[in-house]
Amino acid sequence: MKFTATLTAFALAGLIAANAEAASTAIDREAYSHDADSGAHNPDWLTDLPDTLKLSQLSLPGTHDTMSLYGGDIPQTQSMDLREQLEAGIRVLDIRCRHVNDNFLIYHGSVYQNASFTGVLDIVQAFLKQHPGETVVMRVKEESTAIGSTREFWQTYNAIAGKYPDLFWQPDADFNPALGSVRGKVVLLQNFAEWTRLGINFKELERQGTAPDDCPLNTNWDLYSVWEKAKTQFMAAASGDPDKIYINRCLTGSTGGFPYFAASGKSSPQTDAPQLMTGLTTLTNPNTYPDFPRVSCLGKLCSIAFLGTNPLSSRYLANLRTSYAVLNQVYQSLNINMRISKRVGMVMMDFPGKSLINNIIAMNK
Repeated sequence: MKFTATLTAFALAGLIAANAEAASTAIDREAYSHDADSGAHNPDWLTDLPDTLKLSQLSLPGTHDTMSLYGGDIPQTQSMDLREQLEAGIRVLDIRCRHVNDNFLIYHGSVYQNASFTGVLDIVQAFLKQHPGETVVMRVKEESTAIGSTREFWQTYNAIAGKYPDLFWQPDADFNPALGSVRGKVVLLQNFAEWTRLGINFKELERQGTAPDDCPLNTNWDLYSVWEKAKTQFMAAASGDPDKIYINRCLTGSTGGFPYFAASGKSSPQTDAPQLMTGLTTLTNPNTYPDFPRVSCLGKLCSIAFLGTNPLSSRYLANLRTSYAVLNQVYQSLNINMRISKRVGMVMMDFPGKSLINNIIAMNK
């Protein structure tokens, strides 16, 4: 088994690398969207998957700071509203709640997002009633400082969630539920009050190393490093313990830059904006940023453009899926009793476009 796993790793690396040179000038222009409609439409994609699949075995598209649509280029991380995200196929939500007067309002940092936790739950509940074969994983985290509240965050959570008695999955001894047991329900990723058991402990996922967040984008020049960490997390999920939940948070590496830039590498937020140039060329830096596109070429002299984590990830996952299919055919022809999983875990994104959402969903097939 160890030999087979090693062979698989080398073969995958070779197959993916074989596509790299051809892809170095290609840009997936449907992976990033700053529009209200990404073009993706996958309202029932989980419905056809087996009930026996564990949550940890799924590849799930998610959004980082799901409700952050307002406040300008620094706080904005999404352009689709919540209903549109769910219809597009997003199944992991990142809900940031500020505790205001014993209620939860949705904020990104100090910026109010014109929404409440109750409003979020109303939309999700309506969607799940219309699509009972689906499930929604929801991280809930306290954002900023409380204002005018007389009780603890967890108490207000219980008061609000208690008004939706059939909406939330009730955790049992297994913190890795089967899909069949959570259809039509919200699975809470609990990022507060660890001592009380309301869902899956988000901090525990961080402690076990399957949800790392060490991928800051302090300047534009950190973008390639962020991408390399995202790629590493994709492979960690693909080769890791199938009973552990993996979350890729490195597609959204912005801490000092614009979220749209981390996602796209573009010179401005618009979906069809041009790529920002790195200022480097293949004449002086032929091996720098090998996954970034080579553009405006005169013979072998090309400019090197920035490219964001969305198009990079979309292309990488498409290549990875093809590589898995080839390897599984090889194993079958050699009578090796092994089939490789394509799992990449929960993938948190800013401004996801159609091809990226669809390529994550396709990893389940």
